[in-house]
Amino acid sequence: MMTSLFRGMLGFGLHTTAVVLFLSFTLAVTVGYHLGRWAVIKRPAKSGETSAVSTLTAGMLGLLAFTLSLSINFAQNRYEARRGLVLAEANAIGTAWLRTKLIDGDDGPPIAAKIEDYAKARLDFTVAASDADVPALVARSNALRNDIWRIEQVVARRSANAVTVALVNALNDMFDSSTSQQFAYESRVPAQLSMALFYGALLTMGALGYQFGLSGKRQLVLSSLLLVMWSGGMMLMIELSQPRMGDIRVDAEPLVWVIQGFSEK
Repeated sequence: MMTSLFRGMLGFGLHTTAVVLFLSFTLAVTVGYHLGRWAVIKRPAKSGETSAVSTLTAGMLGLLAFTLSLSINFAQNRYEARRGLVLAEANAIGTAWLRTKLIDGDDGPPIAAKIEDYAKARLDFTVAASDADVPALVARSNALRNDIWRIEQVVARRSANAVTVALVNALNDMFDSSTSQQFAYESRVPAQLSMALFYGALLTMGALGYQFGLSGKRQLVLSSLLLVMWSGGMMLMIELSQPRMGDIRVDAEPLVWVIQGFSEK
């Protein structure tokens, strides 16, 4: 249920998710504040009790900040992995395409043409704006991969030499790179971790509001700034984790350069 709630939240878009986060944290602070005021009315808080609440709240904020930093680091590692694999795949495609030029006769051009189509398919996969487009793009890449391998099998069986072996190795690297990249795009920050962070933030913001209620000073401006910063930190984690949402996306320029190179060589 927790993961479904999180995915449903993201389904409305990042801007809506940011607003929901901010409003949720604001509600938690407000509820905590009123609980604190109710506790004071029912039984006036002693100075020692208020100090203890402040200490506990500070500890919760510190632990929550540490958890957020770990989550952002986790998401950033996933982002860097995707970024590196795009470059690796572009290099593998370029190497395979160049080795087709070493094939004698008319066997090389058909493979090279298929590799060019394959590179465009992989570029479309990398820059796809929605997860809904991914299955069709993967099917297209797989179909081209099968076509390339079918042609290469005929060539390798007809003339098995060092050149065809080198091309086979290059094609294997190219196909392996696409699988690695696809896995990296599917590997994201677990929804359970995001939801644990979200609920931990709600509890911490509620405790902060409770402390404000005990002191009778709500600190509206500063608390609002804290909520904005906290919502922004969680949105940064989400954007790094979601490869096809938001403005933080993997640069596909290496694939673009390879495709441009096809017409220049």
